[in-house]
Amino acid sequence: MPKISFNFFCHRDIPLYADLCNLYLADDRFDFTIGHHINNDLQAKHAQFRPVHTYFLEVEASETELSALADEIAAKFLYSIWLESAEVILIEQRKGTKTCLQHQALHQGFCSECEPLISNLDKDIEISTPCPQCFGERKLQQYEIGLNQQDISDVVDRILQGEEVWLGKQTSQVSLSLHPIVSNQTSALCDGDLQQVLITDPQVISSSFIVNQQQALALSSFEKPFLKLQPNIKLENEHTVLNQDLNDSYYNVAFADSRLLIRVAALLKSKQIDWLYIKKPQKNVSVSWVNNVWVQNQATADIFFKAPMPKHDDNRYLQDDRLYNASWQKNTLTCTVTESDETLASSLIQQKPLPGIDAATCALHAGLLSTGCVTSSKSSIEASSSLKKLACIYLSKSQSSCVITQTQQGDIGSFLQMPTLPQSGNQLVEELVASDKNTIFNKYCVAYPEVFKLLADFTLSASTQADSLQTFMAYAALIVLPDEEVRKNGPNSAISTVPELADKFHALAQRYHGNNAPRVDFPLCAINSEDNNALHKRSINWRKTLASLMSFKLAGANPAILAFGFFDSLTDYLSNWVDHLEQEQGIDAVVLAGSDFSYEVMASRLCIRLGKNYPLIVNRQLDLEGANIAVGGMYLAKRRR
Repeated sequence: MPKISFNFFCHRDIPLYADLCNLYLADDRFDFTIGHHINNDLQAKHAQFRPVHTYFLEVEASETELSALADEIAAKFLYSIWLESAEVILIEQRKGTKTCLQHQALHQGFCSECEPLISNLDKDIEISTPCPQCFGERKLQQYEIGLNQQDISDVVDRILQGEEVWLGKQTSQVSLSLHPIVSNQTSALCDGDLQQVLITDPQVISSSFIVNQQQALALSSFEKPFLKLQPNIKLENEHTVLNQDLNDSYYNVAFADSRLLIRVAALLKSKQIDWLYIKKPQKNVSVSWVNNVWVQNQATADIFFKAPMPKHDDNRYLQDDRLYNASWQKNTLTCTVTESDETLASSLIQQKPLPGIDAATCALHAGLLSTGCVTSSKSSIEASSSLKKLACIYLSKSQSSCVITQTQQGDIGSFLQMPTLPQSGNQLVEELVASDKNTIFNKYCVAYPEVFKLLADFTLSASTQADSLQTFMAYAALIVLPDEEVRKNGPNSAISTVPELADKFHALAQRYHGNNAPRVDFPLCAINSEDNNALHKRSINWRKTLASLMSFKLAGANPAILAFGFFDSLTDYLSNWVDHLEQEQGIDAVVLAGSDFSYEVMASRLCIRLGKNYPLIVNRQLDLEGANIAVGGMYLAKRRR
C-alpha cells in the first residue's frame, strides 16, 4: 500500500493545524505519524527570508482509502492567512513520530463540522450544540452562554428595528447596529476609530467594498481577520453614490468569527441585509499585506518561540493601550499581550519615544530573529557569517522613522531620518514662503486660495509623531486633495485628523491603477544640529517635496496620480539610497518594520523595487511594531535606566 504525506507549508506556526495533527494521531482508523518542522534553509525558493513552518501527516492505506482521507483532511484543515501552500506526496520512509505537537492555546469556536450546521436556518441547532471535533461549545463567551434560538431571533429583530444591540451587560462586549456606532467608551478597536463592519453575505461583499483576491481569501480564513477596505464607489449618471451611506475612506471589515455571530449573520442575510456595523474588543487579527504575505498590525495573543540568549532578561513596551511584556527563559522567548487598564496606563503614560535610533535597532534585531541566521555569543545577538551587513527601513506612527545600517563589524548607524514636519499649518506656510525661490507656493495659493485657510486651521495634536510617514502624508493630503475632502463631513466642517488625512490620501493613491506617475522630489538634506555627534546626519527636504506636488497640481495633474506618485517616488528614492549603501558597505538583506507599512501602496511599491536586488526580512511571527519593539529591545546593547 502507498505511503503518503499531507504537507502544509505556513509562514508561521498555526495552533489549529497542530491540534488537528494531534487529533489524527489519536485516530485508530490508520497508522498516523505527524510532525512540525521549521525550515530556515533560506535558499532559492525561500530567498526572501520567510521561515517555513511545515505541518505534516503521514499515513499508509489503500488508494481508495487515501482518496477519501484526502477529502476529509482538506475539509478539516481550514484555510489560514498564514498558509503558503499545501501538497500531497508519495514517500518511502516516514519522518514523523507518535509524539503530540506542542502549540499555543486554541480559541477556535467552530470548525468545518459545526459551522455549516449553525449557519443553516433550516436546522434546529443551538449555538451550544456539542462538536466532537473542535469542542466549540466549551469556548462560548460568558454573554453567549444560555442564548437559545428565540433569544438570537429577538436580537436580530431589534437590529432590524434600528436599535443598537449590545451582546452582554458590559460595554466592552459586542455591539451591533444598522447605523454607524458612536461611543465614548475606550475599549480597544482595530486601527483606531475606524468603523467596524460585519459581512453577513460574503457572496456580495464586492458590491459594497473594494476587495481583491488575497483579501477575499483572508476574510474567509478561519482567523477571520479585520481588513482595512474602501467602500465601493459607483458612478451613476456622473454622480458619485456610496452604497448604503458609506462615506469614509476606510472601514475595518470582517466575517463572523463566533457561533453567535455566525447565527446572527445568517438570520440577517435571510432578511437581505448584506452587512452591518459592529463594535467589539480587538480579538480579531488585524493584518496588512507586506511583501506578498500578511503580517499582523498588532499582536492579539501571546507569542513564544526559540531564540538565542538576549542581553536583557525582559522588556516591556506600551502601544495603543496594549502592553507587550517580553521575557526569555530556557532558550524560549515569550511575549505576552494584555490590554492595559487605567492604573497600568497611568503608570506608563510617561513612556517617551525611544531615543535616537533605538526603536529601529529593536526592529532590526527582531527581524533577524525570524531568519534563523542568528547565534548566541557572550549573551548577545550576532548575525551569522551570511547575514551581517544590513539596512533597516523603519516607518512608525509612534517612534522616529528612519533608515539605519549595520556594518560587517556589527556597528549600528543612521543613514536617514524622516523629516520632522512643523507642528502647525501656519509654521509650515512660513517655512514654505521662506524657501520658495521660484514662487511656486504663491502661485499655488492664488490658484487654490482655500489652502491658506486649511493650513491656518490645521495643527498637529500633542501625541502626533511629527517625523512619521503618516504626518508627511497628512500634509501632502492638505496640498493635493480638494477642500471638501480634507474635512470630516464635507465643506465648512472641521479638518480631519492626521490619521484620517493619511487614510484619505492613501485611498486616493489606491484608486489609481496605472504604473507611471509624476516624479515627486524627495531630495536629501543635512540635519541642522549643534551636536556634531548627532546620530542622524541627513533627512528629506520636505519643502521641496510639497513644492513638487504643488507644481504638478498647478499643471493639471490628477490628484489620484499625484497621491500614487508620492509613494512611487519615495520608494524609488529609498531603493536608490539602499543601492548607495550597497556600494559603500554592502547589504546582505533589508529589514522592513513599523506601523506605517500598513499603507499598502507604500509597502507594495517598496517591496517591488527592493525585492529585485535584496532579500527582504519581515518578522511575521511578531507584528509590525508592538511585539516587534518589545522583543527586539531585549537584544539592544544598551543599559536600561
